Amino acid sequence: MMDDAAARAGAASAQVLPSSVIQAEHWGSLEAVRPHLTAQAPLAVLDRWARLRGSRRMPSRSLFNPMDVRQHLPNIYLLDVAPQGGFCYRVVGSLISDFFGVGNPAGMSPEQVFGANAEVALSPLRICCAERAPYMHTASASWIYRDRTFTFYTVVLVPFGESDDAVDKVLCCAEFISEEDAARR
Repeated sequence: MMDDAAARAGAASAQVLPSSVIQAEHWGSLEAVRPHLTAQAPLAVLDRWARLRGSRRMPSRSLFNPMDVRQHLPNIYLLDVAPQGGFCYRVVGSLISDFFGVGNPAGMSPEQVFGANAEVALSPLRICCAERAPYMHTASASWIYRDRTFTFYTVVLVPFGESDDAVDKVLCCAEFISEEDAARR
């Protein structure tokens, strides 16, 4: 779901979900995204990002110390944003790497990692960069199913830039829900 501010801005008019696996999505201001996050790791990363940015639209990557969210490092991945709009995985936590199922994807693009399903990863990255704002979604893990122990996940993406004009890194944090946990809910 697009928040009202993004809809008024027209940045993502006529939003079409990149895949039926995405159950809900939110982006824009911190106030538009945060209420929809209940997953502990993505919420911790979003809150840390908010503290780092201060009065800026987004903080510089150099301000982020991964040790500030060390308990969530297995859930985190960082992508470089190319000036032409492409993306490349720079750092990938162990839980994410296991979920991707391709070993350590550092240095790979989403297209290389996900092939025909790359749009599920690319669409959120494009929105985060275009809006220069946080993005989150909840989704079924059915689009990847390399590890069937995960059924659903929540992911938050936060932009970093040396200026407020362009995103040069996107930090992402995902939290997974197993079939067992989903059944208990």
